[in-house]
Amino acid sequence: MKRLWQRCLPAPRLLPWVVLIAGFLITSLAVVNQQRYTRIERERLQRVLADDISAALRARLATNQAILAAVVGLFGASEDVTEAEFARFYRSFTVNNANLAGIQGVGYTARIPPGEVEVFEQRIQRQGQPDFRIQPPGRRRLMSAIVYLEPADWRNERAMGFDMASEPTRRRAMEQAAFSGDAVLSGPLRLRQETDDYPQVGALLYAPIYAGDQEFRSPDERWQRLRGWAYITMRMGDLVASVLDTVTNPDRSDAAVLLFDGDRPLPQKLLFESHGLVSRSDDPVSAETPAPVSNDRLQATTWVPLRLANHSWLLGVRFEQSGPDLGGAGRDLLLSALLGVCLSALAALLTARLVANHLALRHGLEREAQAARERALAAAVFETTPVGIVVTDPNGMILRVNQAFTGISGYSQLEARGHKANLLRSGRHDNAFYEDMWTSIVQRGHWSGEIWNRHRNGTIRRHELNITAVLDGQEQIVYFVGLLWDVSERYAQERRMRHLATHDPLTGLANRTLLMEELQRALALARRRREGVAVLFVDLNGFKAVNDRHGHSIGDALLKGVAQRLQRQVRASDLVCRQGGDEFVLMISEAPDDGCLRDLAIKLINCLEPPYPDLPGDVRISASVGVARWPDHAEDADGLLNAADNAMYAAKQRSGEPPAIAVAQPSNHPAVAVRGTGIQVDADPSPERLDGPPLDESGP
Repeated sequence: MKRLWQRCLPAPRLLPWVVLIAGFLITSLAVVNQQRYTRIERERLQRVLADDISAALRARLATNQAILAAVVGLFGASEDVTEAEFARFYRSFTVNNANLAGIQGVGYTARIPPGEVEVFEQRIQRQGQPDFRIQPPGRRRLMSAIVYLEPADWRNERAMGFDMASEPTRRRAMEQAAFSGDAVLSGPLRLRQETDDYPQVGALLYAPIYAGDQEFRSPDERWQRLRGWAYITMRMGDLVASVLDTVTNPDRSDAAVLLFDGDRPLPQKLLFESHGLVSRSDDPVSAETPAPVSNDRLQATTWVPLRLANHSWLLGVRFEQSGPDLGGAGRDLLLSALLGVCLSALAALLTARLVANHLALRHGLEREAQAARERALAAAVFETTPVGIVVTDPNGMILRVNQAFTGISGYSQLEARGHKANLLRSGRHDNAFYEDMWTSIVQRGHWSGEIWNRHRNGTIRRHELNITAVLDGQEQIVYFVGLLWDVSERYAQERRMRHLATHDPLTGLANRTLLMEELQRALALARRRREGVAVLFVDLNGFKAVNDRHGHSIGDALLKGVAQRLQRQVRASDLVCRQGGDEFVLMISEAPDDGCLRDLAIKLINCLEPPYPDLPGDVRISASVGVARWPDHAEDADGLLNAADNAMYAAKQRSGEPPAIAVAQPSNHPAVAVRGTGIQVDADPSPERLDGPPLDESGP
């Protein structure tokens, strides 16, 4: 039996042939599998390249959406954005031109309410676009017009005034954006900016702009508050070409890239094609019987669907014949197979052990490196964010603050750590305020609102505070994280804007808007207290002559001097207003009787007549004063102003006489004129002499 077994074993000299035959078998199997491997590897590389290109497209569309969000923010911050402001805004983000490659323009199209086309055109023409017209003309259910479009080149000038809602593809995207509130990408179309020289397929990216900042309760409310759309015009050829330039995949130059609108490769929906594999229809959006591109022309193409800005694209990648070498079977294949057979058993065992150890070590190092990067990123964000951050333990003891907190509070990390979070307490809030705050934090896990805090230097600042409770696995509070913004300057700016809106820029006096507000308030208070409210209408005599002779600078200085003298003659509770030009109005609360008001009017006239030291010596001024008192001469604010105005004109009406004071009288009383120290009764207070009720005139 033993000898038989030994005879069945191959002789040692035959072992090389056995190895050779085994090598041939392995080689033949490798050749058979080479085509399958090549196809699989080709598809893998195409998939990797397609993923790289799709990521680059997503990044570019995200950049474009960020630009649109900035435009929406611009219109949200201002009720009326001018053409110059929009141009400056556009120039502010055109420093990096790479982000704008493929963008033909960034613009704003306004929604036009029904029946207001002519009014809208006239308003835009008055704002500096005299040739502005809405195109195409006519009435439509939804109308819009391109108002701003940057850069202001000859291509974009062709689109000004165009009603994008007049074209179905654009209108669908505009309505979808308006009802959803999100950025929406349109289908393929021909841009208004295109000419017959090298035309490209275009696409538009829309973002809605709404009036007000309240939350929306329904899509219909979005539509009702819609002001217009911010949009970006994209030439797809330039856009995709610039995106491909950013792809660093080494196989990029050997691949044909196709991009279709939708989820099927239809010639009518072709957006971009790099190697002439597909002929695009002359009308890419209106073909009646669309058919997919022939499979023979796009054989072995890898397709990747994209969902960008609520719209679908289909990306195709196909390697050309000159693509990457995927064969992997050279002339040394047989020798490699023979050597591999001899060494495979031992090498496989050793290599398997080494590779297993190596992979385990590498994965551990990668996980640690990733954790370190995440910790470094979190620390960098914590220290560089402009929002003040403070972290406390459950007892409110400060554990850590960032640099922004130091800038806001004045306390450094060393100074704040170990102190209670009430370190910044200003004393302006009572205990009930803080009790409500902590109740909200404990019960709901967060609190947000505005709070007055004391800076380290003692100043009181207004802050916006957001406190969040951090819980552990057992739902127990382990930290409190507070986010702090200083909003003092924002409120100060609002106060300055309010002052500009309610005061005369030359004299600093109240303007008519503030006068009407204060007069309405004074009348309401007087009705409750049964008191009088008076209005003195002061008009400067001879101001035009001073202005014409000495110039506007002297005239302005004179108006300032008059304003200062008038303010010195009244109480702090009274209001002096510049009505416009050389007219001033004084509102006297708790007004006395007509006699005292006459004395005040004489006092006002006398204070204005002396020379003004800072002006030329021949600059002299006098005044005429009309006086009206509620409830004697009018029933409301407008009537009181009209009565005082009429009284002032009655005082000026006597040409050649000294300036007069006229006190309004009830309509059933004769007018009484007072000049100097004498009193005269005008027996003919006819309406022809004065448009208004009879008046009592008096003067110094």
